Amino acid sequence: MASIIFGCGDVGRRIAKKLIECGIDRSSIIGYVRTAETAEVCSRLGVLGLRVDLDSLKRDLSLCQNGELFYTVAPPKVGIVDSRTENLLRHFVDAGVKPAKVVLISTTGVYGDCAGEWVTEQAPTQPSTDRGKRRLDSERRWLAWGKQVRVPVVILRVPGIYAYSRLPRERLKARTPVVHAHECGFTNRVHADDLASICVAAMHRGASGEVYNASDGTPGTISEFLQAAAHVLGMDPLPEISMQEAQQLLSDGMLSYLSESRKISNAKLLNDLSVELNYPDFMQGIKY
Repeated sequence: MASIIFGCGDVGRRIAKKLIECGIDRSSIIGYVRTAETAEVCSRLGVLGLRVDLDSLKRDLSLCQNGELFYTVAPPKVGIVDSRTENLLRHFVDAGVKPAKVVLISTTGVYGDCAGEWVTEQAPTQPSTDRGKRRLDSERRWLAWGKQVRVPVVILRVPGIYAYSRLPRERLKARTPVVHAHECGFTNRVHADDLASICVAAMHRGASGEVYNASDGTPGTISEFLQAAAHVLGMDPLPEISMQEAQQLLSDGMLSYLSESRKISNAKLLNDLSVELNYPDFMQGIKY
């Protein structure tokens, strides 16, 4: 059975490496990517990299038939509809292509602002940003398609993904200020390698239609994380500002993160999928 990875970027390649560690033959792993450069990176792993543009889908995708499909592709950056998922699922229906099972990477942003409370998978979805609304649209489309064609779909709601290689070096070099930690809401993270393991566990043990919070279970603040990243990279602590000053100095993207606060529970992930995290706290994983 083929293992199909849509969006074989950093996380996708980590999934591929995890599959190989689990004994999956490299020749049976296919990565669908957007650029020739990413396809070349896949080939260096021994993985077949095939280019596809989900914004104007024209490629034959028959290799997905009966395959185990990991979908890591982000929606477009505007609007509240995930047109890429819409295009792909329409193609699958029209071409009669049915993967054996799908694991979808979504976001904990679908929960919206929870005022710093703990959040389980039973919490209502009430995204306050367009980014969160696009991801929720993606979830609903995949679940509806899976029910229609009888393909099991498992959803992973993922918070901020980090690893040493993914640290925001340019932002840190620019010395962009951070908000005082005591004024920040709670944010959540998962190490990229742990996320890859979670994806494989979800493919093997995740139940159809189920949602799992793919978090390390240790909430913190974005300011604490950025200060820790600066320290790991040997930089001086970042300047700190008030939330009021942040409204004038920080980007809209950062302000959108600061506008929400939640603590993501991963109890269901650990219990139901028997996942053992290597890095249950970013202070442990930030060096790797």
